[in-house]
Amino acid sequence: MAFHKLVLVTIAITIRIYSCQVINRPPSMHQVFESSYYIQRDHSTPVKIDCKAHNGNITYQWRKDNVAVRNSREVAVDSKLGTITFTRIQMSDYGTYQCFASNEYGTALSSPIEVKEARLGSFPVDHVFQDCTKFQHCLIQCRDRPVCEPASQCRVEWKKGLGTDNNVPVSDRVAVDGKGNLHILYVTDEDWDGQEYGCGLWNEVTKTFTKGSMTSLNIKESSQSLIEPIEVYAENTKAYLGHTAVLQCIFSGSPIPKIQWKTPELEVIDFSNTNKYELQDFGRKLVVKNLTSNDEGSYMCIADNKVQQQANLNVTSPPFINPQNKNPQMADTYVSGGKNAVFYCDTVSAQGEFPPSPPIWKKNGKDISASRGVEFSVSSDMRELTVLETKKPTPTRAGSTGSYQCVSENSEGMILKDAFLAVLDPIRIITRPEKSYNIDRESLVSLAVDATTDPALSLQYRWRFRNANNQTTPISSTGGAYALSNGNRNLTINAQGLKKQEFFQLIGRYYVEIYHQYDAEFVHVDIVTDILSIPQETPAQANLWFLGIIFGIIILIIVIILIICMLYRNACKSGTYPVDEKEVAAGHDPEKELADSGFHDLSRADENGHKFDNISLSDDFGKQIESDEDSMGEYGGDLDISKFNEDGSFIGIYADKLNNSKQSTV
Repeated sequence: MAFHKLVLVTIAITIRIYSCQVINRPPSMHQVFESSYYIQRDHSTPVKIDCKAHNGNITYQWRKDNVAVRNSREVAVDSKLGTITFTRIQMSDYGTYQCFASNEYGTALSSPIEVKEARLGSFPVDHVFQDCTKFQHCLIQCRDRPVCEPASQCRVEWKKGLGTDNNVPVSDRVAVDGKGNLHILYVTDEDWDGQEYGCGLWNEVTKTFTKGSMTSLNIKESSQSLIEPIEVYAENTKAYLGHTAVLQCIFSGSPIPKIQWKTPELEVIDFSNTNKYELQDFGRKLVVKNLTSNDEGSYMCIADNKVQQQANLNVTSPPFINPQNKNPQMADTYVSGGKNAVFYCDTVSAQGEFPPSPPIWKKNGKDISASRGVEFSVSSDMRELTVLETKKPTPTRAGSTGSYQCVSENSEGMILKDAFLAVLDPIRIITRPEKSYNIDRESLVSLAVDATTDPALSLQYRWRFRNANNQTTPISSTGGAYALSNGNRNLTINAQGLKKQEFFQLIGRYYVEIYHQYDAEFVHVDIVTDILSIPQETPAQANLWFLGIIFGIIILIIVIILIICMLYRNACKSGTYPVDEKEVAAGHDPEKELADSGFHDLSRADENGHKFDNISLSDDFGKQIESDEDSMGEYGGDLDISKFNEDGSFIGIYADKLNNSKQSTV
């Protein structure tokens, strides 16, 4: 008993260890880098740039201009942490750097980054005088500006007063344009004669400030205090997709005009009801946030509805992945050995820009052009890379597992996308049932399937059934004629004790899907029988029956309508019969024959009342008519019914017999 417990514990531990195995994957770079890093030559503290990647034990390497960086007193690389540290940078240390993260299955790359010098030059020393007129616009230029890098971190600051640090504040009548020039929009007594102004530069990276040359004002008087708005400055701007742009328009005038902004569609911007736009610098600056291609165009700035200027916005970008392409772009891929793997890299430029260069494909940082057609296939537009018949790495071959990169560029920059390929052990079926089983109503069939795959993955089994009408249903639980066991590897079909109709519901094709999250294989089994099946109406037969019923109902309705018509016609014929018309149609004269027969003294049947209602026929004719037969005997013995009209009246020869009978009576 103790032995059995030990075996069970051992098995449980083995399974536990087995399930802890992981897929062998190349590194995946997840560090986000700036496109440029600025470092001052005489920086006092070390500058560090980090590089981080996932998956396994990773070794890092930094390269400058594609040459590995060696540790020195000026630059140090930590191959375990991935950092590069600049302790005392030299001019030769500026350049293009790239981080490589490697494990035994591949190498991932960072985007190239530029390490540049952060610096701030000096203004030339000079002093100038400038004339300005009261109530009018006065422009004071920031002359001979020195180099300042990075430009985005440099700011012009204006000082007022000789040898002082008094800043000139921006106000409704004082503005600084994008070139750093100072605009006094209308001169007042505050700008007294002899006042000195000087521009300087502040570098946010180096934390240094340098003063420029001084300008002294010579103020001229003027009696014209009202000046119409005049456009004095408008700035065109270029900014990247997703970033923020600032447009600027400056107007002079006395009093200072109010500025209104319009979009490229000439719609007036309502700043009280938008998060897209923002006003700064007393309405002279328009901030456009979260740029899209639709924001590009010419914006109008209008002063007091009198004077207008145009500020153009160019929305651009380095290449980016085409959002309209539904294929997964440079996605990490898992594939079973022997199958192909596909990577997509569809890059585009911003609207109105030249298209980017076709992608260049790399594996582990090395160009794959030498292996095209053997290990790789590239589409004609270079946007699709196929890794052919993937192979797992072995001690003697690299295999297909690795990190793959695509590189594309345009006039604004470049894009590098990185994704890894992990090749797995394929799903191999080691136990499968026969292709077909012939069963009867006493059969008990067991369908057993088993398979193996990559040690880091677990297989699952899913059964489905498709009947003769191509209707597919899942077999997901035990019940009725089905029983699932051994983790759904075994399906037992029990036909014993089933009714005939239930039995025939088992006949069809059974599928088992053997799968994990990255791949799947299928096995199918046909269950057939020699027992004659219960006739089943096919959908076509059911349609014919339905049509027959509809046709029979239509025929029945027609017959009923005909019967009703015939009954109605007979009912019409049972009314007053037109005797006179029939007599005339037979060539006789009813009026004359009536007069000759002695009945002319009687009124017509269609007259109101009868003239001789009480007269007895025996009085007229001297002979009692005792019966119908006696009366008919006078007309020649045997009755010939063909001599009568349809209403029973006689015609033709019976008129003569009537006359003879009357004469004999007389």
